[in-house]
Amino acid sequence: MHNNGVIHRDIKPENLLLEDNGYVRITDMGISRIWTPDNAHDTSGTPGYMAPEVMCRQNHGVQVDYFALGVIAHEFIFGKRPYVGKTRKDIRDQIFSKQINLKKSDMPEGWSLEAADFVNKLLQRKPANRLGLNGPSEVKNHLWLRDVNWQALIEKRERAPFIPGK
Repeated sequence: MHNNGVIHRDIKPENLLLEDNGYVRITDMGISRIWTPDNAHDTSGTPGYMAPEVMCRQNHGVQVDYFALGVIAHEFIFGKRPYVGKTRKDIRDQIFSKQINLKKSDMPEGWSLEAADFVNKLLQRKPANRLGLNGPSEVKNHLWLRDVNWQALIEKRERAPFIPGK
């Protein structure tokens, strides 16, 4: 999507479905858009996964999807989102009051410093500092993902670590 200039804008667990073989499909393209430089009025998305630039009605790019990926990665590791609140304003205020900076000591057993770094780099408040600014290959080349055979994944030759119903 990103290589073709498409921003999903609502990446969240509910929009990630598992196929029978365990591969993930991104769904609900209803609010996705072709990127345009003047898109500050496009503030769609789910507040708990929304990047700060969207919440503040600023122009934004594909980096908003990488911020959401960081929220999901945090949720996988800790069982909760990094920023919670009852309202969009509560969540926005939390994002601006604390920059996530996970350390090895913060990580549950079995999670690496590389995983912490991945989340830290995705959850940067400033899009210019966020992992993915220079495209999807920047995310795929992160040290935490160094052992992933991307071509095998694309061709579905790798066995997924989780198979639904198994």
